[in-house]
Amino acid sequence: LASPVERQLRVDLPTDVEWVPHFGGRKTAAEAIGKVAPDIFFCPGNHYTSAAARIRLHLKDRSPPIVWKVSNDLARKDMSWPMQVANRVWVGLHYRFADRVVAMSRAMAEDAVARTGVPRERIDIIENPHLAVGGGPAALPLAPHYILGIGRLEPQKAWDLAIRAYAQADTGDRPLIIYGEGSERAKLTALIERLGLTGRVFLPGFVEGLEEVIERADLLLLTSRYEGRPNVVIEALSTGTPVVATESSVAMRELLVDPGSGRLLESREAKAVARGIEAVLASPRPAPTGKAADPLASAQAYIDTFRKAIDQRHGS
Repeated sequence: LASPVERQLRVDLPTDVEWVPHFGGRKTAAEAIGKVAPDIFFCPGNHYTSAAARIRLHLKDRSPPIVWKVSNDLARKDMSWPMQVANRVWVGLHYRFADRVVAMSRAMAEDAVARTGVPRERIDIIENPHLAVGGGPAALPLAPHYILGIGRLEPQKAWDLAIRAYAQADTGDRPLIIYGEGSERAKLTALIERLGLTGRVFLPGFVEGLEEVIERADLLLLTSRYEGRPNVVIEALSTGTPVVATESSVAMRELLVDPGSGRLLESREAKAVARGIEAVLASPRPAPTGKAADPLASAQAYIDTFRKAIDQRHGS
């Protein structure tokens, strides 16, 4: 079930997957669900739970079991205080329509119990796998040493903080390279020019096949306002690339539990991020931690979760 703007996703779908156009709104979503009559309605992230709630409200007992994946931090401390209060109330209502919940880590599961009211026995922990992409490896940066950022150029990622911190940090001749595309390109480009960082900070756009680029980086920088369990952090640590990150999710402390793996920053001040960058650059490179979850194992875990949701609905 996807909106017309997601039409490009059809290119990657297997031929036996049906794409159902959806134009928004409670009634049209419920009508689409009623027509397809699925065994499961899966919400792949926090953004989609309002649709799930509307479908449950509209279809009532005819609604399929709903499985929701917690994709981002539930607390959303980046919001204004009134919005945090509203978000807390909204998240606390999720137990009313989520039959089962998927969390990407133990900390995220415990946080979901505390904030949503969903019992722990209805929450399954399934790590995001590393999915290989086509097209071969990306070209390596010309600089032998560099600081790396990967993520959409959107407000959530707060690349303006990363750029301001880089401007204050002693990084030698290492450039900052941020791979990704998004609505803030013009704003970030203007910031780079204003800070006199043209030729030192680069925005190459969206590029696939960055595995070797990650492995060769001196450090990975992540300054997001909120996250879930970022795959890019897992990939960096798996290759021995240290990470400097803001505390954007309860899962971050699990990922950066070893002090040698990088720095987890409670402060969102550019000066604090700059000092974190300098500390990691002056430290020995950590040992690789191993690879991310296997795609087939994660896929089977999702199938098991869907079956649990169906059995749960039928009382078996």
